[in-house]
Formats: sequence, structure tokens, C-alpha cells
Amino acid sequence: MILWNDIAAHKFASLFLRPITDDQAPGYHSVVYRAMDLQKIKRNIESGAIRTTAEFQRDMMLMFLNATMYNTRDHNVYQLAHQMMKDAVSCIQASLLLLLVTFVA
Repeated sequence: MILWNDIAAHKFASLFLRPITDDQAPGYHSVVYRAMDLQKIKRNIESGAIRTTAEFQRDMMLMFLNATMYNTRDHNVYQLAHQMMKDAVSCIQASLLLLLVTFVA
């Protein structure tokens, strides 16, 4: 949950906190078949559906991929999703490195 909290505190996270509705993005659910958002990821962590960092990272990447797949490259949401994805990957990698260093030490 610490890792989720760090990513959910990102400056662009508000775009991804709740599920996307067709009112917000017309036709979204005809393009995106497996919608993902931070709220759903949090519920999956709490319920035990996400148990590993790899599963967490998979769902995070799906969330960003959905945003970049639906929006065109020149759209603001595409750009923000791409930047947040890079920051989230860095955060996940740092967390894994810290875990590895702690485990080896």
C-alpha cells in the first residue's frame, strides 16, 4: 500500500483515481476492454487480488496503456499519462531496489 500511496499522490493522479465514464470519454469502453484506475487497483490490493509487485506493476501499466490507447499522441491526457507512467516505473523500481538491498543486507 505504501507504493500505491506514493503513486496516488502524483501530481497527475487525479486523472486516474476513479473509473472513466462514457460521459467523460465518449466511446472509451468500446476502445478499452479492461478498464483500470487507481481506485480499482487499491481495492484489488486490499482484497488480495494483487499480491505481488509484478501484479501491481501490470495493473498500473494497463491503466496508463489504456489512457495512451484511447487518447491521441497530441492530447493532454496522453502526455500526462506518459509522464506519470515514467514516474510510476521509477517509483516501483526504487521500491524493488530498496527491497533487494534490505534483503541482501
